[in-house]
Amino acid sequence: MLIIPLLNACSSWEELSLVHSPDIEQGNIITPEMVALLQPGMTQRQVRFALGSPMLIDVFHGTRWDYLLSIKRRNQAVEIKRFSVFFDHDLLSHYRGDIKAAENVETKQEKRELVASVPDYDGDFGILERLWYSLGLGEPE
Repeated sequence: MLIIPLLNACSSWEELSLVHSPDIEQGNIITPEMVALLQPGMTQRQVRFALGSPMLIDVFHGTRWDYLLSIKRRNQAVEIKRFSVFFDHDLLSHYRGDIKAAENVETKQEKRELVASVPDYDGDFGILERLWYSLGLGEPE
């Protein structure tokens, strides 16, 4: 008898549901850091490396690539984010969409180079070479 007033207190049956409903993301996830990597004059290959393969390449507008992301969360409307890049003679001319470029992102030119020192070969044999020669399968040079 106490259950009926509790059921009336819920605004919808979905709130009462005990079934797990996961968030569903479909499409391309484009982050502000990825957008910050884009520079006019980049080749299509460089753009594909920075953003990934586009969701849509329109046959009627081959100079535009569209990246779409739809997010469906429980009890919410579907959220759609759009991002498009435009090419002129296979070079990036401009982009626009719902995702803005992040500020203060290091570019490759600003990063410090890491130099590793590799010692020269001193003529000593490695483990496999020593084993090979100890079994008499070859003559050391």
